[in-house]
Amino acid sequence: MDFELPEEITEFVDVTKTIVADLLQYEREFQETGIVPPIVRETLLDNGYFALPFPEEFGGLGMGALAQCVVQIELGRLPPQFWTELRPLMGPGAKNILNHGSPEQKARLIPGMISGEIPIAFGLTEPHCGSDLGSMRTTAVRNSDGWVINGSKTYISNGKTAKELIVYAYTDKAKGAKGGISAFLMNAQTPGYSVDGTIPLMGTATPGVYELSFSDCQVPADALVGEEGMAFHYALEGLNEGRLNVGATAVGMGEYAIELAIDQAKTRPAFGGVIADFQAIRHYIATMATEMRAARLMLLDACWRYDRGEKKRELASMAKLFATEAGSRTVDTALQIFGGAGYCRGYAIERLYRDIRITRIYEGSSEIQRNTIARELLR
Repeated sequence: MDFELPEEITEFVDVTKTIVADLLQYEREFQETGIVPPIVRETLLDNGYFALPFPEEFGGLGMGALAQCVVQIELGRLPPQFWTELRPLMGPGAKNILNHGSPEQKARLIPGMISGEIPIAFGLTEPHCGSDLGSMRTTAVRNSDGWVINGSKTYISNGKTAKELIVYAYTDKAKGAKGGISAFLMNAQTPGYSVDGTIPLMGTATPGVYELSFSDCQVPADALVGEEGMAFHYALEGLNEGRLNVGATAVGMGEYAIELAIDQAKTRPAFGGVIADFQAIRHYIATMATEMRAARLMLLDACWRYDRGEKKRELASMAKLFATEAGSRTVDTALQIFGGAGYCRGYAIERLYRDIRITRIYEGSSEIQRNTIARELLR
């Protein structure tokens, strides 16, 4: 196994490090105002980050899972609000379109997704069922004009800004989740669709995530993505790569936390020296660095295998599970090294502490990952 990246990817990672360092200067302004400076989005657009996962034939960069992973690790140092719009592009929403969309759907949407003119949202989660797709209540009923969608979704990123949505709905409940759920493309201007509320979060997204509702939303027959009844499988397929990207985010956050903690340990005075002189602090740092190196290697291995066609669900789940839990432990320990200052707004470590917590929940909680790993191994 050789993780040596092609020269063009290495160069892109190096450029990303420089861009991230430049954009971090806007973090304080964002924390004070709650508004992401427009230059952040402009910089990411101008430098091709919206094009990362898309094929070159559509104007994309055609990066595989491994390349996206190492870039996402660097972006993970930034406040997630700086790249919230990128998440659906590297997660299951975009994968549904790329892997199963019709040629017409791809031609209509992908160039606009790359240019930033067509933000998308992925409508899967519902208020009462979370990860239990079988309990989904949103329905799509066929009529002479196509399909009529009714239901609701919750915890949807980009819900307010999206121009197009990928909506999951039951088309035949008698067949159950594995044969009765379908995916649809829906324009945000469709009559009957509404954004009902904003759910404020402790971190990650500003102003939060959204509650969506669908009341007799008529979509055309060609809004169906892929085959009718196959969306359960599309979701699992897209979630594999989405989970790798979440793991990469956690690794980026954890590695950044280590750097902050080391700087703090070297400069924070205590008892005639600095706290880095004490064995307890040194052991903290050693454990943090060891865990994050293991997380990075597990993640890179899973991405490398994914690109080679080894798309085993347990590998993505293992990588996400370990990376997000190790990253969370690392950020928590780093805040401990900062002491009281780490609990104060205005410090990057406090922001990391709030932001990393969600990585153990979205794209499948740690409990769901353990279920997936065990199920795949016991087949």
